Amino acid sequence: MTRGLPSLALASALLLSACNGVPLSTQWKLRSFDLSTADVAPLRLALRAPDWLEPTPTSARIVATYWREGEEAAKRVVTIRLVPAAHAEDRPILAGLDSATNGGLMVFEADRRDLAAIRAAQEEGKRWRESGAKAHGALDLEGGLYCRRAEIPAGGVIFDVYVHADDGLGWLPLLIGHDAHPPGADEKKLADFMPPCAPAPANVAAKTRR
Repeated sequence: MTRGLPSLALASALLLSACNGVPLSTQWKLRSFDLSTADVAPLRLALRAPDWLEPTPTSARIVATYWREGEEAAKRVVTIRLVPAAHAEDRPILAGLDSATNGGLMVFEADRRDLAAIRAAQEEGKRWRESGAKAHGALDLEGGLYCRRAEIPAGGVIFDVYVHADDGLGWLPLLIGHDAHPPGADEKKLADFMPPCAPAPANVAAKTRR
């Protein structure tokens, strides 16, 4: 279940659940990937966004909430900070994959400081399953991945999304040419996902005008 996200649905992408637009070849390769048991250290997500968007990778975080059925009052919460991923081999590989936009590319991964908490949550979920309990969960994106240097255009806002589930699967296209601003889109959610960029400091703006 995802909440508070535009149709880009980053949380769904991280869950690697099948959704409309995901290439069949990617769905097939990810058929046995289970986020509840997988090593999340190599998990990365890449987004190619319009050039009027500025990445804000240090402000984004995913809040994972999970609970056993009938115990909604005892929900567990894990906060996963998203940070820029710096793997030298990523960009040459991503440059060779299909794309529908010429915007900049940003690669994200979970902050290494949060891996222990993620693994602890996975272990708890495993114990629940072994006891026969039914679990539920949600992922919410907070903070946003981009700010915008211009108003959101009337037309489409096109993203390409790629996923690196593990080193064996490598990089796979997840959503190519995904329109985060289709007709009837929730304008407020989209604006929250990509808020205006903060004004440049006065001294920086002065230097720019010279």
